[in-house]
Amino acid sequence: MTDLTSAIWIALLPLIGAALVGLVGLRGLRDRSHWLIILPVAAAWLLALRLTADVYHSLKADGANGAVTFASRALYDWLIAGASAWLPVSLRIDPLTCVMLVTVLTVSLLVVIYSVGYMRDHLGRPQRGYERFFAFLGIFVFSMCVLVLGGNFLMLYLGWELVGLSSYLLISFYYPRPAAAAAAKKAFLVNRIGDFGFAVGIFLIYYTFGTLEYDAVFAAVRDRLSDGTLETSRVTTIALLLFCGAIGKSAQLPLHVWLPDAMEGPTPVSALIHAATMVTAGVYMVARCNPIFAASPYAMWIVACVGAATALFAATIALTQFDMKRILAYSTISQLGYMFLGLGVGAFDSAIFHLFTHAFFKALLFLAAGSVMHAMAGQIDLRRFSGLRRSMPITFATFLLGGLALSGFPLLAGFWSKDEIIHAALGSSMPYLAYIALATAWLTAFYTFRMIFLAFYGKERLPVGVEKAHESGAWMTTPLLLLSVGAVFAGYAGVMRAGTGFLAIFEPHGAFHHFLDPVLTSQFAQSIGTEPVHGGHALMWISSGIALWGIATAYFFYRRRPTIPMAIALVSGPVYRLLYNKYYVDEIYDAILVRPLRRLGDVCHGVDRFGINSLLWIIAAVPRAIGFGLKRWQQGAMQGYALGMVVGVVVILWWMLATA
Repeated sequence: MTDLTSAIWIALLPLIGAALVGLVGLRGLRDRSHWLIILPVAAAWLLALRLTADVYHSLKADGANGAVTFASRALYDWLIAGASAWLPVSLRIDPLTCVMLVTVLTVSLLVVIYSVGYMRDHLGRPQRGYERFFAFLGIFVFSMCVLVLGGNFLMLYLGWELVGLSSYLLISFYYPRPAAAAAAKKAFLVNRIGDFGFAVGIFLIYYTFGTLEYDAVFAAVRDRLSDGTLETSRVTTIALLLFCGAIGKSAQLPLHVWLPDAMEGPTPVSALIHAATMVTAGVYMVARCNPIFAASPYAMWIVACVGAATALFAATIALTQFDMKRILAYSTISQLGYMFLGLGVGAFDSAIFHLFTHAFFKALLFLAAGSVMHAMAGQIDLRRFSGLRRSMPITFATFLLGGLALSGFPLLAGFWSKDEIIHAALGSSMPYLAYIALATAWLTAFYTFRMIFLAFYGKERLPVGVEKAHESGAWMTTPLLLLSVGAVFAGYAGVMRAGTGFLAIFEPHGAFHHFLDPVLTSQFAQSIGTEPVHGGHALMWISSGIALWGIATAYFFYRRRPTIPMAIALVSGPVYRLLYNKYYVDEIYDAILVRPLRRLGDVCHGVDRFGINSLLWIIAAVPRAIGFGLKRWQQGAMQGYALGMVVGVVVILWWMLATA
């Protein structure tokens, strides 16, 4: 099987599974229809691993010969772009594609397996819409594979919008609930704002370069900037328009408001959106377009500043929330901010590295929170329960590992990737952003362990209606255990050299980065004439100390002196309310956008009802009046009709004779 054939099957298998659920699952398999998604996604995952191995070996062979090239491969012409030009459906297979495919499909497979247990009630019966849920998961995975495999901006946009559609379907899965329907609409509408800028950016790319193929566009940026035929301002405009799409999809300021509300969907959906699919699309897009962004220092500065601001902003909100899934949602927004900070300071490979490690520990945390929710009869308010570590040992252990990785605990996955971004920022032209990242690291450790101490420690306390806490079944705990392995060891891919053994773990630019070099570092260097900054581990002990400090502070506040947080909340007053109410961003949007638009809609409705309808009534009144007068002549009597015809014939003859 060729690489191109493998790539096609990787994208198609989840879609085929979703189609089979509709054709067979709804009529025959029903509560076993999950196999129609598990097996295709598993097969796509195996093909992605094989594809990655093939790319690695070809990269090694080409590197030995001094020539490493990757090109998009056209499948067929799709849309007419001019008199004789076509926009093709093309796929691109390179190291970045492989990393994203392995990340997406690994997490997706485990989420689909987990969903089998989660989407059943306490008696083991499937929830309503069980088959529909798995079909939507298959469409979601297919959409993300199309986005990642696309070889041009048209395919990227197609996958981009399919991911948005899939997220809408899954967030609104419990559509009888008004909150779920409203959350899906909010996600869809907020993303339309970013996607509009993204679409305009793609149009501007075609207008400027006459093509949408990645290789041609990136080469044109480099060559035309060198010979002076392309202005930097045009590149900056393109980069910022593309970044609008990333701000929406990856929930950065100020379009972050949809992601916390998306928690109304089933927890497996939350894990999939936050860890491996929709929100990572923006990070992937900026990394893929690194020659465009790197050619504009102003665009890079904007990306880095938005990322740093979002990281700190979301972390402060997470300090005061009590819903476990919302805390993790704001944590995702914050960690995505880290990734954009890495992109903005030129450490593109470090940003993708953090995306890779984050997928494992964030999926683990969401699924573990789902396990808690499953045991607590749908309740995950930290004020309603506590002391679950003894009754739910597997969930507790896996949640603890995920929390440690998220906090940047030394030698776990998040520690390596997060520190690379901080080090890169410190060594860039924007070192002040590194201090924001360090402050965010402390907040991350604090709010993560605040959640852990409140949920799993102390005297066991259960919500009303729950008699006994219980551990989840094998369908749910097995993915938790497998993701725990990734939360611990995924980071070593970035700090080990291939073939050097496990003990060589302090390499600042490891095998993961070397694999991505031809796509990210080399293109970056070609664009701006320099290599990106890679921080060593000189600040490793400082960042480790900050993480441990945050954990220790949470322990002191919520285990040793639990009255201190309440006292701080009372003393801080307005500050606490500001954070608890999420800086009133939703209320501000409601006041300056939603309500004025609704009033405008009411005005338009009034104009339509009383203005346009009245005009139409007046216009229609003339024929109605004529008809009202003429209907008196229609009495249904044949002799009357005959008399009318005779009179009419007489009048016509008289007129003809008179004018002759």
